[in-house]
Amino acid sequence: MATSIAPRSPDARNRILGIGLVVFSTLIFGFSNVLVKWSMTEYPVGEALFIRSVVALVLIAPFVRLRELVAAARISPGTQLLRMILTALEIGCYYWAIASLQLADVSAFYLSSPIMLTALSALVLRESVDRARWLAIAVGFAGVLVALRPSAHAVSLPACLALLGSAMYAVILTTTRSLRRTPNRVLVVLQLFSVTVAGAVAMPFAWVTPTWPALLVLSVVGVISISGSILLNRALQLAPASVVAPFQYASIIWAIVFGYAFFGDIPDLALLAGATIIIAAGLFILFRERMAIAASPVSVTPV
Repeated sequence: MATSIAPRSPDARNRILGIGLVVFSTLIFGFSNVLVKWSMTEYPVGEALFIRSVVALVLIAPFVRLRELVAAARISPGTQLLRMILTALEIGCYYWAIASLQLADVSAFYLSSPIMLTALSALVLRESVDRARWLAIAVGFAGVLVALRPSAHAVSLPACLALLGSAMYAVILTTTRSLRRTPNRVLVVLQLFSVTVAGAVAMPFAWVTPTWPALLVLSVVGVISISGSILLNRALQLAPASVVAPFQYASIIWAIVFGYAFFGDIPDLALLAGATIIIAAGLFILFRERMAIAASPVSVTPV
């Protein structure tokens, strides 16, 4: 009697793919942050949000069917609405904070979100979070503090907004995980729609007519936001939030690279040391997930 060997657990492989997508999304959002930082020195928050979101919405809307939106509204309507509202508020907080504070301070506040996400995944999503993942989260956050060293001047209204935005971001990722059965493109369209509305509401209070190069840059931010959101949403559909959370710390790596490439920022020893700690924490989780694949049972089915 012949036998066939079934592939190893698809859940374990999905976790590895989810981790890869999160790391790639941090790369994309890292480049977007360079453009956002520049645009916030020239243009009001509402205007920047509106332009980037309209461009992104125009690009992705043709791929979404009305029946998909109706179906999403019928399934967990409260969660969908909460996610949309928090998305608009969180992006507004981030843009406001990045216009008023040093990028390092804003990043330090926002990189506290993986810890919040891990806690929410355990409390709200009922995901199993073992000690190793908690340890990796804590070590990664310690690396962030070593690398960025938030200044004492960060205690201000913009800093409070950044911290609030970080908390909302963790809730957004949690709701995204809970809505993982909703098509990815639908999740992105709903996010973009909420930000477009928020930008339109704020835009009349301040307007600076953009030049053509500036309009192009803001449009590129919109395109990037689609790509990053699709990757991040897909990662949370594939893998538990507590698994992918530590890899959001990879954003500090891209901050070092893009800071040097675009602004001539040379990382100091503290920044390099912190980045090394962050990478080690992420590699630890990745190693454990790869070991899980290797240890997953292989079923043998009679033919």
